[in-house]
Amino acid sequence: MRLHPLIPACLLLFPLWDGCRDFGTTPYQDTGIQGQVFLISKPGPIPIGWVPPPLEQVNTIQVLDAQRRIVLEATTNEKGKFMISLQPGTYYLRVKESPIPVETGPYLVDVAKFISVEAHFDNGMR
Repeated sequence: MRLHPLIPACLLLFPLWDGCRDFGTTPYQDTGIQGQVFLISKPGPIPIGWVPPPLEQVNTIQVLDAQRRIVLEATTNEKGKFMISLQPGTYYLRVKESPIPVETGPYLVDVAKFISVEAHFDNGMR
């Protein structure tokens, strides 16, 4: 019995079949950032050793790429905490509601890791 000439080639490609599916633009599920928004303003002089308190309200986190272009916006929870799935790369963060745009980063996101980051809200009070 003789096999069709294409059958061996198809059998070689069969293990790769799963890798040919289109996953669209879905971000990596186990790769990204998690963190908290902090209030970096304080009425009056900022004392030495002062640690910014968490800003416990809903905010919009703007995720910027290495060229400082906004690639994604995500909403924090009511405590200012967030978890965002991202593809591996270098990112900066900005809080959209902050009157003074303050960026944090760069943050290097690696495959299969969530890293802890900070985003800063600055209302300009000093």
